[in-house]
Amino acid sequence: MAYKRIVLATDGSPSAETAEHVAATLARAVKGRITVAHAYTSPTKVEEAVARALRICDREGVKASVETSPESPGPAIVEIADRTSAELIVTGSRGLFKAEQVIGSVAKRVAQHAPCDVLLTRERPEDTRPHGAVPYRRILIATDGSATADRAARKGYALAKRLGASITLCFVGHPRTGELVLSDTASTIGEGEPVGMLILEGDPARMIIEAAGREGLDLIVVGNKGMTGARALLLGSIPKEIAEYAPTDVLIARTVAQNLSEIGRGEGGIVKVGDHAAAVYRAEDGTLTVLSARCTHMGCTVRWNPAGRTWDCPCHGSRFAPTGEVVDGPADEPLAPTSL
Repeated sequence: MAYKRIVLATDGSPSAETAEHVAATLARAVKGRITVAHAYTSPTKVEEAVARALRICDREGVKASVETSPESPGPAIVEIADRTSAELIVTGSRGLFKAEQVIGSVAKRVAQHAPCDVLLTRERPEDTRPHGAVPYRRILIATDGSATADRAARKGYALAKRLGASITLCFVGHPRTGELVLSDTASTIGEGEPVGMLILEGDPARMIIEAAGREGLDLIVVGNKGMTGARALLLGSIPKEIAEYAPTDVLIARTVAQNLSEIGRGEGGIVKVGDHAAAVYRAEDGTLTVLSARCTHMGCTVRWNPAGRTWDCPCHGSRFAPTGEVVDGPADEPLAPTSL
């Protein structure tokens, strides 16, 4: 994980400037490139809205291009990220086009439906934004030892190594379990590199948030499933609360890609096949249906909806049966069969 393809969502407002600085300095550090994503209400103001972001990228020596959309900001950002095969979306946590407090509706939409990891930045004064330096020095990785948390931890470790940042592992729960989980994470995922360890008891989200502030950490890494396993909601309650209230920036690591062994009978999941994604459904009798994960409408990546038992497109709302047939449009072609 190097975040070579980064989407920076901006509307050019003052509240978006911190995200622009973070995205540019991160892209410089990982040798990535940026797509500046802008959902416009007036075509004549597009150039003005993206100009500052492009200047910041140029100052940091980062290659940048621009993608625009007349759609509402949330769906537009998700679609642009999907279409450009982005590995990370960087956006301000207050939303776009609205001065909402804490985390705005657009940021929520992006965090819920993004096809990749999402970095939510807190607005900061000019003198505390990264300028020509790495954006993060001290990273907290929250884990409970589950398969999805391990995926998030791997991403956090890879990012910290790239930035030269220190790592603090955090577990909330029984101390003996915490010792086992954190030691195992440090030795297997962290390959024995020295890390700080925090074992806390209480409400997980609140403990993680308080620890980040108390320890002076500047980024929290958490899996999008929450520390609740692979069958939780797309954005679990724990990462949602952390995204809402943490004093630091928050990296929500997308952990929805699964191993076949994690997909139970009557369930679906997205499985990585090389550089592509397959939508895999395991019927009650154990039979597998393997489909392309690309929606036949505009090519966005579908998600498994455990409540409706359908494949749902986050961009325009198309829904497909477990075996690929169209349930609701605008798509009018079924998901295409593929192989693992």
